[in-house]
Amino acid sequence: MNYDKREDVPDIYKWDLTTRYKNDDAFEKDYQKNLKSYQEITKYQGKVLESSKTLLDALNKYFKIKKNILKLYVYANCKLNENVEDSKNELRLNKALSLYYKFIEASSYLKPEILKGSKSVLTKYLKTKNLKPYQFYLENIIREKEHTLSQREEMIISKLSSTSDLNEKISEVLTNSVIDYGTIIVDGEETQLTNANYRNIITNKDRNTRKEAFEKITNNIKTYESIYGMNLAANMKYVKNLAEVYNFKTVLEMDLFASNIPTKVVSNLYTTVEKRLDILRKYFLLIKQNLALDQLEYYDIKAEIVSTDLTFTIEEARLILENSLSILGNDYLKILKRAFDEKWIDFGTYKGKTSSIYATCNYGNTPLVSTNFLGKFQDISTLAHELGHAINFELSGIQPIQNWNGSLLTAEVASLTNEILVSDYIIKKASDKNLKLTAISSLLDTIQNNLFDACIEGKFENIIYAKLEAGEEVNADAFNETIYEIRKSYYGDSVILDNRVKSMWIRRMHYFSPYYLFKYATGISSAIYIATNIIANKNNMKEKYLEFLTYGGSDYPTNLLEKIGVDLTKPKVINEALDYMDYLINEFMKVSEEHYG
Repeated sequence: MNYDKREDVPDIYKWDLTTRYKNDDAFEKDYQKNLKSYQEITKYQGKVLESSKTLLDALNKYFKIKKNILKLYVYANCKLNENVEDSKNELRLNKALSLYYKFIEASSYLKPEILKGSKSVLTKYLKTKNLKPYQFYLENIIREKEHTLSQREEMIISKLSSTSDLNEKISEVLTNSVIDYGTIIVDGEETQLTNANYRNIITNKDRNTRKEAFEKITNNIKTYESIYGMNLAANMKYVKNLAEVYNFKTVLEMDLFASNIPTKVVSNLYTTVEKRLDILRKYFLLIKQNLALDQLEYYDIKAEIVSTDLTFTIEEARLILENSLSILGNDYLKILKRAFDEKWIDFGTYKGKTSSIYATCNYGNTPLVSTNFLGKFQDISTLAHELGHAINFELSGIQPIQNWNGSLLTAEVASLTNEILVSDYIIKKASDKNLKLTAISSLLDTIQNNLFDACIEGKFENIIYAKLEAGEEVNADAFNETIYEIRKSYYGDSVILDNRVKSMWIRRMHYFSPYYLFKYATGISSAIYIATNIIANKNNMKEKYLEFLTYGGSDYPTNLLEKIGVDLTKPKVINEALDYMDYLINEFMKVSEEHYG
């Protein structure tokens, strides 16, 4: 819901951070305690492999300290996101980050020392009973041997990495707080345009409203385009240099190696999707016809194509989520209810709050969800998405901390499966044809955004990093032209693209996390396969999926997906996702014809 300031948001719609710290003073006290204790990790330096017990003690100490510091970080980050304009919040987060980087520096000897061990010693230690919980963790370190530096080099990298997140912070503060986008009339009311509420305004049924919002956003961010360009280029160069230092040929290779994802997963994705761009263009044609437009402009593609004034309260949203996700069973439903009852979720929207919508967690605490709930059906779908992450965090809590946090490749499966189940429930159960059409169009938008758009953004990274790896310089102009040409190749003649479209990369903070976006495409494809099997009660998918949610990071993501029948190295799963999108387009046309005649 829209508010002027955080103080206006009812407490029941704010997340509860007191489960971590009762107040900022309690945070400060724990910070000071950890500021003294984090150096305890150094006492194992030079002794890690003296015995299997020493190795076990060092690892236990490492993860105990890391757990404490990440608790500080999550609290500080959430406080900043409540109000990015508050310098006290920024200072608190900087302190938590500084402590984390000091800890990383102090423990940077750990991996190099482990890797100094002979194969026979490491094999012997891995067979000991007490080290069994660390088996996957240690085997993964051993796999990284050729990409691990000396102890001194790792310490230097740790020092230099301590400011690596500043580029993203600069862009986020500039986009969400510094720039004044002005006001706009939305549904007869003067509204302050923000980066956060733009997501909702660009769906407005009034084309002039969409156009004005798009022009104001792009005109304002374009004023700072060169700064954004320098900022992103600096970050991408840093990542490229890091890949070289760690003996990787490319940034993509480094990213895939971290989760042991086969390169075929990426090539299979793009090859399969780009053979079927007709589905994307068919979807855009559906939008164009339902908006009764002669030409579809970029600011039209997110417009609501269903003539409805449907809005939902938070309580109604909760009921929809509980009914639709009950298909996953009572245990899942109990955790969903806890998310509302225990105030895991921050709902309000106001100037100064981050526009980022996310779920976060630190080991041993309840998850947290930040969203900007404005009462649209899409907000329900978004909430389902983030609660998918949150419940995945909670269920994987049965893993030890070293195996708790999974790869993004599997994390997006948990969130997107929820979105599909919610929309499918509405499509099949709703008697209101407008609600049914809204659910279909929402799901189509989710698939388009996570499959086709994610491929577009992923290709953008491929091209830009390839330029950097070839020794070329990049700037805002390079970013503008690259994303523009990719969109043209995907959209064909279905959407009119003017020069303003070129600047929209600026709003994507995901670029500061290399190759983050292509995993949405594999995630939505996997989620569709899983959800449709659960709905059809096929292949024992519900039971397999619920177990999958407990795996955390206990194995490599593609191995975990293969356990439940998802093979991302072959076209089948991607093609079934595209088939499902085609089915939804046809279903929308069928229901629309029945409804409107």
